[in-house]
Parts: sequence; C-alpha cells; structure tokens
Amino acid sequence: MSWTGGTAPFIAAISTSPAFTVTTASGVAASPLTYSPLDPNTTYYFKVQSSGDTFYSVTRTTSTRAATPTAPYFISSYFTAESSYTAGAQVGWLVNGNPEWTRYDIEYADNAGFTGSEILPKNYPPVTMGGLNANTTYYFRVRARGVGGTATAFTADISTATLALKLPALGETVYESSVTVHWTSVNDSSIQALKSEGYRLHLSTTASELITPASTYFNTADAAAESVNLEPLDINTTYYYRAGTLNWNAASNLSDTRRFTTLGAKVTGLALVSVTEGASLLSWTALSGGEAMGYRLEASSSGFSSPMTEPSSTTYALAKNSLAVSGLNANTTYYFRASSLNQAFTPNYTAALSSITLASPPSANLTTIVPQTDALTVFLSPLPAAPQNATCEGYRLEVSSTAFGGTGVLLSSVTFDSQAGFLSIGGLKPNTLYNLRLGTLNWAGTPNYSALDQTLTLLPPAPAGPALGQVWQSSATVYFSAEGGGDNYLIEASTYQFFNYVHRSSATPSVGVTTLTVSGLEGNTRYYFRAGALYGGTTVYANTTPAYRYTLPLPLVLNAEPFPGVFYSSATMAWTPLAAAPPEATAESYLLEAATTQAFTTVLFSSQSVSVTAASLSLQGLSPNTSYYFRAGSLNAQGTANYSVAPATATLANPPVQQGFSVAPFTMSLTWLPNSNPADTLYLVQISSNSDFRPPVHSSGTFLSSATFSGLVPNTTYYPVVTAYNRFNRATPTVVFSSMATGAFHPAYAPFSDVGVSSVTVDWLPGTNPADTWYRAQISSNTDFSGTVHSSITANLYADFNGLVSNASYYMRVSALNLTGVPTEPAVDLGAALTLPATPYILAEAQTFTGPLTDGFTVNWTANNNSSHTVYNVQVSTKSDFSVVNSSLSVQALACSFTDLLIDTTYFVRLQARGQTGILSPFETAWSTKTVLYSQLNAVALQDSVISLQTSYGLISVHIPRGAIGISTRLQLQPVSAFPAPVSAVSALSPTGIGLSITHFPPTLVLDAITITLPYRPSDLPGGTDRSKLILALYDEGHGVWVPLPSNSDTANDRVIGQTWHLSTFQLMQATSETGLANVKIYPNPYRPNSVSDVMHFTNLTPYARVKIYTFLGELVRSIRADVNGMAYWDGLNDDGRKAASGVYIAFIQTSDKKGNKSFKVAVER
Repeated sequence: MSWTGGTAPFIAAISTSPAFTVTTASGVAASPLTYSPLDPNTTYYFKVQSSGDTFYSVTRTTSTRAATPTAPYFISSYFTAESSYTAGAQVGWLVNGNPEWTRYDIEYADNAGFTGSEILPKNYPPVTMGGLNANTTYYFRVRARGVGGTATAFTADISTATLALKLPALGETVYESSVTVHWTSVNDSSIQALKSEGYRLHLSTTASELITPASTYFNTADAAAESVNLEPLDINTTYYYRAGTLNWNAASNLSDTRRFTTLGAKVTGLALVSVTEGASLLSWTALSGGEAMGYRLEASSSGFSSPMTEPSSTTYALAKNSLAVSGLNANTTYYFRASSLNQAFTPNYTAALSSITLASPPSANLTTIVPQTDALTVFLSPLPAAPQNATCEGYRLEVSSTAFGGTGVLLSSVTFDSQAGFLSIGGLKPNTLYNLRLGTLNWAGTPNYSALDQTLTLLPPAPAGPALGQVWQSSATVYFSAEGGGDNYLIEASTYQFFNYVHRSSATPSVGVTTLTVSGLEGNTRYYFRAGALYGGTTVYANTTPAYRYTLPLPLVLNAEPFPGVFYSSATMAWTPLAAAPPEATAESYLLEAATTQAFTTVLFSSQSVSVTAASLSLQGLSPNTSYYFRAGSLNAQGTANYSVAPATATLANPPVQQGFSVAPFTMSLTWLPNSNPADTLYLVQISSNSDFRPPVHSSGTFLSSATFSGLVPNTTYYPVVTAYNRFNRATPTVVFSSMATGAFHPAYAPFSDVGVSSVTVDWLPGTNPADTWYRAQISSNTDFSGTVHSSITANLYADFNGLVSNASYYMRVSALNLTGVPTEPAVDLGAALTLPATPYILAEAQTFTGPLTDGFTVNWTANNNSSHTVYNVQVSTKSDFSVVNSSLSVQALACSFTDLLIDTTYFVRLQARGQTGILSPFETAWSTKTVLYSQLNAVALQDSVISLQTSYGLISVHIPRGAIGISTRLQLQPVSAFPAPVSAVSALSPTGIGLSITHFPPTLVLDAITITLPYRPSDLPGGTDRSKLILALYDEGHGVWVPLPSNSDTANDRVIGQTWHLSTFQLMQATSETGLANVKIYPNPYRPNSVSDVMHFTNLTPYARVKIYTFLGELVRSIRADVNGMAYWDGLNDDGRKAASGVYIAFIQTSDKKGNKSFKVAVER
C-alpha cells in the first residue's frame, strides 16, 4: 500500500471489517507498506493518518487472489448410477487456505483433451457431480474464482469411470445346497452407458461381514452373463449377498443387501401307511439335527395346482417320521407331499404321491341276504348317486367259510354300478355257514367293509364242478366231484349246446367214481359235455368246464421221402393233404415243428398253413450241419394238433471262410473259419500246382479248421480248394481259396559294410535262393521291431538306410520273399549297428544360459538328432582358449547346472557328444556368461516388496512389508565376505564370514520389521560351529558394534531368518550361551516403540530362560521364552496383543531349570 501527503510519522491499519472492528494489523508505518501474510480470496480495508491528525484517510478496499487448488481426488463411496444418464461422482480437492465462501469452477469431459467440456460452479469441496453417463470415463479439473472475479489456473486433471447401472430384475432361485442368482444383463453393445464390464457378488452368512475381500464369491468380466450358481452352500442356512455391475475401473455398483435361506434337506422315503374315508397317515425317513426345523404334510384334491386351502399337518419335532392329515372327503383322489421346513419356514417338497380315500361304508341294517344251494344274494340300499364324496364307484361282496383273514376259501363278487340293488356269489358249498361282508368301492377299487349276518346255503341239487379233460380223435374224458350226494352219475356229449340230441353218453352206478370217458365220437367235430347227478330218478345236470371241445382231426400221411429240400438254414417237409370235406375227414390247418430232441420237449422252430390243400411246409433259421427231428400236425378249430413224426435229418454245412497261410520251402498250411459249423463238420482240402487241378493233387480230410501239406516244391504257387460235408455226408459247394506260393529259402548272414552319423548299409548272402529272388531288409531301434521300422524291398544283396538317429543302436534283419510276396519267417538276424554321435547343436545365447546365480548358471543345448543315450561333456573356463578348465560335467541330458563358481566372473562354455562306445564328437563353443554380483529393487512404501538373490545353496531374500519404510527407495542386495571385527556391546558373538549388505537410496526410515532370510553351506561355516545357535547380527556403523537381531536358525533348510529395523551390513554369527543370569543386558531401556530398534532386547540369558513382564501392582503383562542362544525380545504388547501403557515395569527372568532368577526395572515411553 502507498500514499502521498501528510506528515510523518503515519499510523496505518488494515482489517477484513469495514468498521475495523477486527484489525488484522495496525501501527506506525511508512509508504509504501507491505502486509504479509494475508488470507487468500479475502476483501481487506485499509486506512492511514498522520500522527497529528484526528481522523483517518478515506478507507480503501482490495481483495487477495484465491489460492490455486491442488490434488483433486475422488470419493468413490459416494458414486451412484441409478440410470444411464444420472450417474454421479463426488470430487474433492485441497483448498490451500481459501475461505469457505470461495467459489470453484469444475470442468469435466469424457475425453482427455476436454473437447466439448462443461464447466460448473461449485462451492466448498467435496462436491457431487450429477447427470453423468453411466460406465463412462470422465476427466475433471478445478480452479478457484476469487471474490474479485479473477480465476486461478486449473489443477492437473484426474479421471475415473462412473459406476455401471444397477442390476435390473435381480432375484434368486433357492435350492438345498445351491442358489441361482439371476438378473437382466447390462450389456447394450451400442450404448456405453447401458453396458457393464462384468459383475461381482459378495456372499456371507452375516450381514455385517458382507463387503469384505473374503466375501467376494463371484467376479466375472462377461457382461453377457445373466446368472451365477452359488454352490456348495450349507443346507438350512441363511445367507446375505449383494450383487452389482462392474465399470471400466472394476468398481462395483452393488444392490442393497438381500438374503435367502437354503432349503432344508429333502425328505426321503415318503410312503402311505394307511388311508380311511376321512384321514391318511404317511411316513418318511427322519432327518438328522440341523438339516431342517420341522416337517409339513399337505393334501390336495387338485394336485396342488391352486392355492393351498386344503388340509395339512405340521410338526417341529425333527425326530418324528410320520404325520396324519384329517378332514378329507370320502371317495376322493388326494395328492400328498411332505416337506422339510428351513429356518425361514420355506418348504422343500418331495414328489407328490396320490391315493384315494375310502368311500363311506354301507349300512348293514339296510341289507337282505337270500341263500341258494351254491350261491348267496345280498340286496342292499345303495349310496346316493352324487356328490362324489357321498357316493361310491361300486360294491364288493365277500364270503368265507371261516373268519376273514383265516384259512378258509374267500369268494367275492364285484359291481361297478353305484346304484346296484344286489350282489350274488356262486360256487359255494351247499349247506355251509358263511361269513359275509359288503364293501363300497372308491375310485381305486379299494373296499370299505361293513360286516353282515352269517348265512347257511341250501342243500345241493347236482354234482359239483365237472371239468372236461383229454379229448382225442374219437373219445373224451370228464372229471367231476361226487360230493353232492347223488345216487348215480353220468356224462353226455352232444353237438348241440342245449343238448337237443345226445349223441353219446357214459354212466356208472358207483357214487365214488370221479372220472368217466365217452367214446364213439367223430373226428374234427365240436361236442358239448355235461355231467349229471341222479336224485330219486331225477337227474340234475351241470355243464363241464369248458363247455365244449373239438375232437382231433385225422393225422397226416407223410411222403415216402418226407424232405424234398434240406439246405444250410432251412428244410421242407411234404405229405398227402387231407380232403376238403366232410369235417370229420379234414382239418382246419397244418403245423410243422422241429426240435433237436426226439421227445420235442423244446420246439425250436415252427411253421403253419391255414390251407388244407397244402402239401408241404418249410422252416427257416436252422443251424448249419445240425440234426433235427420234425413232426407235422393237422389242427382242429381250437388249434390242437394230431401229429405225424418223420425220421431225423441234418442241414447242410456252411461253406468255410478263408483265413491265412503259413508257408515254408517244402510245406504249406492253410486255415479257415468254420462259419458257424459245429465241431464235427468234415472238410476235404485239396491243393495243386496247376490251376486246372491236373496231377499232382494233394488231398487231406479233417475235422479241424486247418490243414498242412508237406513234400511240396519250394517257392512254387499252389491253388487250394475246401469242401465241407454234413453229418449225413452231404457236400457243400466247394470254396476256392486264394493261390499261395511255398516259402523261399532263408538268406545267410553277412556283416554290415558301412555306418555313419545317420546312415547304415545292411548286407547279406543269398543262401540257396536263386539269383532272381527278392528280399526285404528291415532295421529298427527296438529289438522286437516294435514302433518305427525302416524297410527296403530289393533284388540286391544289400540295402542303404539314411535319416537315422545319431548314437543309436539299430537292429537288422532280412527275409527272402516268395512268388506271392510272403517273407521267410523268422527273419534272419543280421546283428546291430551303432550310428556315430553328432556334434551337439548350440542354441542362441539368450537360450543357452538360464538360471543365473551368484555362484553358477545352467547351460542348455539341443541333441542335433543324437539319441537319448548320448552323454555330453560340458566344460567352463575363465579363459576363452580353455587353457584352464575351471569345472566340467558329463550328463545324459540336454542341460546341466554349474555351482561353486566365482561371483561376478565371466565364464566360457564348450560341449562335445560322447557315443555309447566312447567315441567323441569335436568340441563346440557355446558363448560366454557372467555370474551375478548383486540384486536391485525399487521398494514402494505402501506395497509389500521382496528383493532376492539366488544362489546354488538357497535364496537370499529381504521382505519389506507394506508400510515398513517411510518413503519408496531403491535397494541393492549384495553378498559380503569381509566384515568389521566381531565387537558387540551386548553379547559374545562368533563371526562366520557369511553375510550380505543392503544399501538404499534415497535414505528412508524403517517403521516396521524387515525379514531377512540368509542361506548358507554348512561346509562354509568355521569348524565347530553349532548351527542351532546361529543368529543374524546387524553392524551398527555409528557405534562400530554388532547387534544381534531376533533370529530363527532353520537347520533343516540350512538358513537363518531374522528381523531388522535398520538397513546395513549383516553377518551370520554364533551366539555364546550363558550359564547364569549375571551378565544379562536389556536394551534399549527405556524402550520407545517405533524407534530404530522397535523391540526391547534381552541378551546373555541362559538358553530357553523365561521372561515375565509385570506391572508394579503384580499384574502379568507378557510372558516371553528365550531362544537357544539366550536371547528374547519384547515388542511392547501384552499377551492379548494390546499395547502396554507408558510406565515402569518389572522384568522377572528365570532360568529354564527354575534354579536361578533375577528381576530388572524396564520402562516404556510412548
């Protein structure tokens, strides 16, 4: 501020109030005057006066500029997307001292260049940006606008994606151990705002733990998905879930919390126990505890197609396995289903089963019983015809000479007329007392009985139950019961149903006879039969059962030669047909049957003709060369036959089916399939060297499926034929076999003449074979010539084979071929040849060396067609001319690893192949490589980081947990072998010379424990080292001492694991155990958590000593056990894992044998 005029000294004042009620600054001043610091974006009032003046000058106003906002950010928990064009995002930023009335301009666009952007005025952050498109990436930037209207520069832009639309039509289908959650997919291919990038579902059994990483059950990038199966789930369990769409950033727009309860275990073994006219009892297999809350049994007459208003029954006793449902309508079909009930009382139904309730029982008081000699008739008052539950579907009358359910014969009569007035039961014993019961029938025909009065039948008038027995061509036999008390019995036969004329009869005065035969009947004629009992001169008849039968027709007369045709699978039988009339001279049809036994106990084949003029019948499907018995029968109208039997005959043998040949120079064997012929089939085999079978012809008869001929001419073509004969010596047409030559002579052995890296030449001698003989030479890498076989057909006495595997054994054989190309067997063994080894093939440099270590590496190469039996000699040297070989390996593989090499050293590599016989290929040089010196890693402060360095004896690793360092830094891990003197202020430590150095830049604080794993070779340790007492020690450069760290010696894996709160040089050291507590040291004391050490150390204890931390009131805070080195550590927490308060504590230390103890004061300062 500046002014002119007036007299010094001046007094100036500045204020944010025009009345200067609040003065920001005032006092003696000189022009020009500067005020600093002032609040940004604020209106200030200024006035000045001379020291001698009474009044101030006129007040002047001005406004400070608004501060430029910085670090815009999003608050994702307040993002919304209820529709495709009303998505919202919440944005905030740092105001940098601007007052609350400061206005801000937010510019946003859907592209990084802010083309077509919009600018909205907003107040103090955070603010909500609405009206955005769903699932769309937006860019935002903000600037402040001062009260004077001046705007600041925009902040750097930030971007995010709005949420995708919420899932529409979200629902679930619940089962016992699974649930299907379904929705309408958000997947519009043309409009980004109507599309999602996938879906996420959180599932938990508690609503409070629903949105945690552990509750994420389903995550998919498939925007077309419309459902997910949640399985396996626990039965009868309540689950909570939220599901939603994913946007470009994989952020989810989750639904409100939904819940479902899985169904209880399904009831099994549902069965109907009993049913009456108004109730039903059903049972099932009871469930075990936890599988459900209870059961419900439901009945429905509509098949459960309408809302349940019909009877049901419920129980919450899980051990109960039955329920009854009552209040049912009579004579009605009901469907029953049982269900388990889950915690939400949701049923899990069984399949329904149905039953029909019984009809209402009849009234015994409304019936009348009328007895007869062998029958009882019951007259009744029927139920109403309607409605259904008041009527029935008929009636059933039952009578028994004993109590129902006893051993007496039960007789019954049924009607399906619900309005019937009576029922009768016949076939009863005369003069017998019967029990009666009458039942109404429901829709299933199940009766509901009412007991009736006992009733006595009347005296018998006639014989009981005459039965028609055997009927022959001219006679018949009738069986009957003589228990009726008649004076005499007879049987009668008539061609008339009502016995208008009795054609034949037979009688007996003996009342004990139960069988009579009537003779003199005519053949192929229908007769009715009846039996009669005589009572005082009056005969009472009863018709036989059946009432009639036809007598047999005349038998057929077979031809003198009954078989006009017998073939492989069929036969024809002939006879003289019967006359067409009269009936007694003819038949209704003819039947031909065949069996393999003379008694025809099993008829295998049959054929029938309805024409009585037929003179023959044929049977098909017979077996070849099989003996059959045949019979022809004339049939009456009831299909009963009168047979004529022919002598046995045999079907023809099937032609044999050619199979293979076996040949030698002087012999030939041929085989065939019997083609379903039995084993006793005879075969005639003939061969000839002439195709027209001019002599000489060689013959052989055999029951086998092969024949062998000897004394033949070597390597000569022969023509074979085979004829089959059946059991009756009838020949089948001759089968002509393919021609075949006898075998050639075996060639003779000769050694192979040449062998190379991938080739061999095979040689042999002709033996006794002529010069024009052809040969087949074969080689294989398998002794049994399985797998790949190389073959060569040649008229030469040698064969060349190329393209073979190097350093591989090949087995060789040769056969001579006869005129039909059949080789001699077995082939002549020509021994084995071993191909030479090939120089190994060197890979590209990047592929040759893998697995770099501090003290080694792995070398790789390819076989260059060498066999797997090849051994490779690999050498490494620090000299390119290999004047010194530092290490060498011989391996039967395509890679090998070198160890125990020098660190950070260049090595040259060369290889050669060694054959199975020791032949060596030339060396091939394979590049050079360098062992590893160190490892580097950019450690990020808020991320887990692991820096490691691989050695041949283990992995050196440093694990930096998230938040363990103050700022991100670059770490370098390097083995160290030279160390400062083993000086320690707290413990006697013995050095091992094994360690590492961890350097970093830029410097950073260590806020939490860093874990170091350092492996070692036991052979590298000093003699007499006790590996169980090894610890990791840190070198404190500021004090020049070694500090033991909390460590664990993993002797099983030859490594030590320790924790540090400082990055420096580390060495494996052996701690010296104390025998008493005289030299105990505790540091730091007082202990300040989050210091460089971050633990309180107890050293120079006896092995496994116990340290107990107490308050001054004697309350136990923490119990700690020392390790084998007598070291223990306290992290300032109590036994419950809570922080111990600042203060002074008592540390009580006791040896493991409890013979020594000591107490110390320790302090914690937080």
